Amino acid sequence: MRTIIYTGKGGVGKTSLSSSTALAAAKRGHRTLVMSTDSAHSLGDSLGTSLGPDPIPVAPNLDALEVDVLTEMERHWKEVYGYFTALLQSQGVEEITAKEFVVLPGMDMIAALLLLDEYKRQERYDTVIMDTAPTADTLRLLSFPDVLRWYFEHFFKIQKRMVKVARPTVGKVMKTPLPTDRFFDAIQQLYDRSLSVRELLSDPRHSTVRLVVNPQKMVISETQRAYTYLCLFGIPIEMLVVNKVYPASSKDGYFAEVLKEQEQNLATIREAFGDLPILTSPRYPYEVIGSERLTKLSTDVFGEKDPSALFASTNPVRFTSTKSGKAVSIELPFAESEKLDVSLRGDTLYIRVGWHKRTILLPYSYAGLKLGEARYVGGRLTVNFR
Repeated sequence: MRTIIYTGKGGVGKTSLSSSTALAAAKRGHRTLVMSTDSAHSLGDSLGTSLGPDPIPVAPNLDALEVDVLTEMERHWKEVYGYFTALLQSQGVEEITAKEFVVLPGMDMIAALLLLDEYKRQERYDTVIMDTAPTADTLRLLSFPDVLRWYFEHFFKIQKRMVKVARPTVGKVMKTPLPTDRFFDAIQQLYDRSLSVRELLSDPRHSTVRLVVNPQKMVISETQRAYTYLCLFGIPIEMLVVNKVYPASSKDGYFAEVLKEQEQNLATIREAFGDLPILTSPRYPYEVIGSERLTKLSTDVFGEKDPSALFASTNPVRFTSTKSGKAVSIELPFAESEKLDVSLRGDTLYIRVGWHKRTILLPYSYAGLKLGEARYVGGRLTVNFR
């Protein structure tokens, strides 16, 4: 199953590109699903139909859905959902309010990841297109498996043992309910599935990210940061789509200065992202809504090529051998202005870039090695072990 994730700053055109790519892939005979992980769904508006939490056919070979976190929690996380709702109710929160509070920020994105794993297991689709929330939320989505692994390694087993001891003692006199074994089993299952998702997302043969950018300075800067953090989490980046480019024919009058600034920004994009395939799409004099206009967008971006094809294959994280030992090399473009911090605890390498932290579980062959020198050169961080 091929997974294509469109991400970028809010308003750059992710939904239109996701919809147009999905329609074009379906027309080529691929069993395709396009899904929205943004809580402010606009995928249905783009396709001109009403969508819900279950895949519905919207065109031949094409299904679509908009992730609904409450539905997913009630279906697949009943134990987790039920416990936290009961916990809040025990503190005096009304049932309806408690159910809303249980939906923490980012839960809709976690639900999307688990759906991705489910469809992979079912072998139901050839191609899945994900229309994601703006960049910051997408980064939280893609880093979730790493965060959950850290929680499991440091707290989960301890908490499970503590609750088991507390249940027959203080649990009998407490008003606050304690989690059951089934609750911990559900969390364990969530963790196991997240590992499967992590493997899927980090394999460039199966999953890639397509960054969407507009030729504007603020958007370019945010896209550069997103590029850095996606590489930090080992997510393969396939291409850059420069959307909403004014045509050269609009160079007279008001648009003369607009085009002058746009050309400068396009030059910045080509210089900064030169190693990535860069495709462009024009700014249309109309809203890109409905099958006909979405098909034109796909043709303008991809031409006669299959939009679901793999345009570039990279792996940001590499494990290599050196004369003095071993090394981990991580592509981190545009990280010159960020604070980098590297540490090693046991068999886990911790790398912090700005506010984001990545944990990398080292291969068995690295066991017993000590942390050596770390260098950041040419957009790549290399950590040596001796």
